[in-house]
Amino acid sequence: MRPRAVAGAATLFASAALFVSAGPRVSGYADGAPPGFSGGFNEESCHACHFHRDLNSGPGRVTIAGLPARVLAGERYRLTITLTRPEMRLAGFQLTARFKDGGTQAGTLAPAPGEEAQVGIDVSRDVQYANQRKAGASPAASDTGTWSLVWIAPQTSDPIVFHVAANAADADNTAEGDYVHTAAVEVVPGRSEPQ
Repeated sequence: MRPRAVAGAATLFASAALFVSAGPRVSGYADGAPPGFSGGFNEESCHACHFHRDLNSGPGRVTIAGLPARVLAGERYRLTITLTRPEMRLAGFQLTARFKDGGTQAGTLAPAPGEEAQVGIDVSRDVQYANQRKAGASPAASDTGTWSLVWIAPQTSDPIVFHVAANAADADNTAEGDYVHTAAVEVVPGRSEPQ
Protein backbone atom coordinates (compact mmCIF):
# COMPACT_ATOMS: atom_id res chain seq x y z
CA MET A 1 0.00 0.00 0.00
CA ARG A 2 1.26 3.46 -0.78
CA PRO A 3 2.08 5.80 2.17
CA ARG A 4 -0.65 8.23 1.10
CA ALA A 5 -3.28 5.44 0.97
CA VAL A 6 -2.18 4.16 4.39
CA ALA A 7 -2.42 7.68 5.86
CA GLY A 8 -5.86 8.16 4.28
CA ALA A 9 -7.12 4.83 5.61
CA ALA A 10 -5.77 5.64 9.08
CA THR A 11 -7.54 9.01 9.05
CA LEU A 12 -10.80 7.40 7.89
CA PHE A 13 -10.52 4.71 10.60
CA ALA A 14 -9.82 7.31 13.30
CA SER A 15 -12.80 9.39 12.15
CA ALA A 16 -15.08 6.33 12.15
CA ALA A 17 -13.88 5.31 15.61
CA LEU A 18 -14.56 8.81 16.92
CA PHE A 19 -18.06 8.76 15.39
CA VAL A 20 -18.86 5.31 16.80
CA SER A 21 -17.50 6.12 20.23
CA ALA A 22 -19.49 9.35 20.21
CA GLY A 23 -22.57 7.25 19.27
CA PRO A 24 -25.31 7.45 21.90
CA ARG A 25 -22.89 8.29 24.73
CA VAL A 26 -23.48 11.61 26.40
CA SER A 27 -21.39 13.58 28.83
CA GLY A 28 -24.49 14.29 30.89
CA TYR A 29 -25.24 17.32 32.93
CA ALA A 30 -24.60 16.27 36.50
CA ASP A 31 -24.27 19.96 37.40
CA GLY A 32 -27.53 20.86 35.67
CA ALA A 33 -28.55 21.19 32.04
CA PRO A 34 -27.91 24.49 30.28
CA PRO A 35 -30.79 26.99 30.49
CA GLY A 36 -33.66 26.45 28.09
CA PHE A 37 -34.79 22.88 28.87
CA SER A 38 -37.70 23.41 31.28
CA GLY A 39 -40.32 22.36 28.73
CA GLY A 40 -42.25 25.63 28.97
CA PHE A 41 -42.85 28.47 26.50
CA ASN A 42 -41.78 26.46 23.45
CA GLU A 43 -38.55 25.32 25.10
CA GLU A 44 -37.29 21.78 24.79
CA SER A 45 -37.22 19.56 27.87
CA CYS A 46 -34.65 16.95 28.89
CA HIS A 47 -36.41 14.87 26.21
CA ALA A 48 -34.39 16.77 23.58
CA CYS A 49 -31.42 14.49 24.38
CA HIS A 50 -33.04 11.67 26.36
CA PHE A 51 -35.61 10.78 23.70
CA HIS A 52 -35.38 7.00 23.57
CA ARG A 53 -38.53 6.64 25.68
CA ASP A 54 -41.77 8.55 25.16
CA LEU A 55 -42.16 11.70 27.25
CA ASN A 56 -44.07 11.05 30.52
CA SER A 57 -44.22 7.31 29.79
CA GLY A 58 -44.47 4.38 32.14
CA PRO A 59 -44.50 4.56 35.92
CA GLY A 60 -42.99 7.68 37.42
CA ARG A 61 -43.70 11.39 37.54
CA VAL A 62 -42.43 14.79 38.61
CA THR A 63 -44.33 17.13 40.93
CA ILE A 64 -43.99 20.64 42.34
CA ALA A 65 -45.27 20.97 45.92
CA GLY A 66 -45.59 24.04 48.13
CA LEU A 67 -47.59 26.38 45.92
CA PRO A 68 -51.10 27.42 46.91
CA ALA A 69 -53.54 28.29 44.11
CA ARG A 70 -53.25 31.98 45.10
CA VAL A 71 -49.98 33.62 46.10
CA LEU A 72 -49.20 36.80 48.00
CA ALA A 73 -46.68 39.37 46.70
CA GLY A 74 -43.41 39.27 48.64
CA GLU A 75 -44.29 35.97 50.33
CA ARG A 76 -41.61 33.27 50.44
CA TYR A 77 -42.77 29.81 49.36
CA ARG A 78 -40.71 26.69 49.92
CA LEU A 79 -41.06 24.49 46.84
CA THR A 80 -40.24 20.81 46.68
CA ILE A 81 -39.62 19.14 43.35
CA THR A 82 -40.03 15.37 43.54
CA LEU A 83 -39.17 12.89 40.80
CA THR A 84 -40.18 9.26 41.22
CA ARG A 85 -39.32 6.37 38.95
CA PRO A 86 -38.61 2.68 39.67
CA GLU A 87 -34.93 1.72 39.28
CA MET A 88 -33.79 5.35 38.91
CA ARG A 89 -30.06 5.68 39.63
CA LEU A 90 -29.52 9.39 38.84
CA ALA A 91 -31.98 12.27 38.78
CA GLY A 92 -32.03 15.80 37.48
CA PHE A 93 -34.45 18.64 36.90
CA GLN A 94 -34.91 22.15 35.50
CA LEU A 95 -37.61 24.55 36.71
CA THR A 96 -38.73 28.05 35.78
CA ALA A 97 -41.29 30.54 37.15
CA ARG A 98 -42.62 32.89 34.47
CA PHE A 99 -45.57 35.13 33.77
CA LYS A 100 -48.16 33.26 31.75
CA ASP A 101 -48.44 36.12 29.27
CA GLY A 102 -45.05 36.74 27.75
CA GLY A 103 -42.88 34.18 29.51
CA THR A 104 -40.75 36.69 31.44
CA GLN A 105 -39.30 35.96 34.87
CA ALA A 106 -41.86 35.95 37.71
CA GLY A 107 -40.49 36.45 41.20
CA THR A 108 -37.16 35.17 42.46
CA LEU A 109 -35.87 31.60 42.80
CA ALA A 110 -33.11 30.50 45.18
CA PRO A 111 -31.94 27.23 46.72
CA ALA A 112 -33.67 26.55 50.04
CA PRO A 113 -31.42 27.08 53.07
CA GLY A 114 -29.00 24.16 53.33
CA GLU A 115 -29.67 23.09 49.71
CA GLU A 116 -27.00 25.21 48.03
CA ALA A 117 -24.84 22.18 47.14
CA GLN A 118 -27.80 20.31 45.64
CA VAL A 119 -29.58 23.12 43.75
CA GLY A 120 -28.25 25.96 41.63
CA ILE A 121 -29.77 28.85 39.72
CA ASP A 122 -28.61 29.82 36.24
CA VAL A 123 -29.84 32.86 34.30
CA SER A 124 -30.42 33.22 30.58
CA ARG A 125 -32.19 36.14 28.89
CA ASP A 126 -33.27 37.42 32.31
CA VAL A 127 -35.02 34.13 33.17
CA GLN A 128 -33.89 32.03 36.16
CA TYR A 129 -33.45 28.29 35.64
CA ALA A 130 -33.23 26.15 38.77
CA ASN A 131 -31.27 22.90 38.30
CA GLN A 132 -29.84 20.08 40.34
CA ARG A 133 -26.12 20.25 40.97
CA LYS A 134 -23.81 17.22 41.00
CA ALA A 135 -24.35 16.71 44.73
CA GLY A 136 -28.11 16.65 44.10
CA ALA A 137 -28.07 14.16 41.21
CA SER A 138 -28.17 11.06 43.41
CA PRO A 139 -31.68 10.04 44.46
CA ALA A 140 -32.45 11.05 48.06
CA ALA A 141 -34.22 7.74 48.66
CA SER A 142 -34.89 4.58 46.68
CA ASP A 143 -36.45 5.56 43.34
CA THR A 144 -37.03 9.18 44.50
CA GLY A 145 -35.17 12.42 43.85
CA THR A 146 -36.12 15.59 45.74
CA TRP A 147 -34.89 19.17 45.64
CA SER A 148 -35.96 22.22 47.66
CA LEU A 149 -36.17 25.83 46.50
CA VAL A 150 -37.47 29.13 47.81
CA TRP A 151 -39.60 31.28 45.53
CA ILE A 152 -40.46 34.88 46.40
CA ALA A 153 -43.70 35.94 44.72
CA PRO A 154 -43.64 39.15 42.67
CA GLN A 155 -45.95 42.16 42.90
CA THR A 156 -48.34 41.45 40.03
CA SER A 157 -51.90 40.77 38.99
CA ASP A 158 -50.88 38.37 36.21
CA PRO A 159 -51.01 34.55 36.40
CA ILE A 160 -47.69 32.76 36.87
CA VAL A 161 -46.76 29.34 35.52
CA PHE A 162 -44.07 26.99 36.80
CA HIS A 163 -42.63 24.47 34.35
CA VAL A 164 -40.42 21.58 35.38
CA ALA A 165 -38.70 18.88 33.33
CA ALA A 166 -36.93 16.02 35.09
CA ASN A 167 -34.77 13.12 33.96
CA ALA A 168 -34.86 9.72 35.68
CA ALA A 169 -31.61 8.16 34.49
CA ASP A 170 -30.15 4.68 34.77
CA ALA A 171 -26.54 5.96 35.16
CA ASP A 172 -25.12 4.03 32.21
CA ASN A 173 -23.59 7.21 30.69
CA THR A 174 -25.92 7.11 27.69
CA ALA A 175 -29.22 8.79 26.89
CA GLU A 176 -30.80 5.38 26.31
CA GLY A 177 -33.00 3.89 29.00
CA ASP A 178 -33.70 7.25 30.66
CA TYR A 179 -37.20 8.59 31.27
CA VAL A 180 -38.20 12.25 31.12
CA HIS A 181 -41.22 13.62 32.98
CA THR A 182 -42.67 17.12 32.83
CA ALA A 183 -45.25 19.11 34.81
CA ALA A 184 -46.70 22.61 34.98
CA VAL A 185 -48.42 24.46 37.82
CA GLU A 186 -50.26 27.77 37.43
CA VAL A 187 -50.89 30.19 40.30
CA VAL A 188 -52.63 33.53 40.48
CA PRO A 189 -51.91 36.54 42.69
CA GLY A 190 -54.25 37.20 45.57
CA ARG A 191 -54.84 36.15 49.10
CA SER A 192 -52.96 32.98 49.97
CA GLU A 193 -55.02 29.97 50.89
CA PRO A 194 -53.94 27.45 53.53
CA GLN A 195 -51.85 24.66 52.04
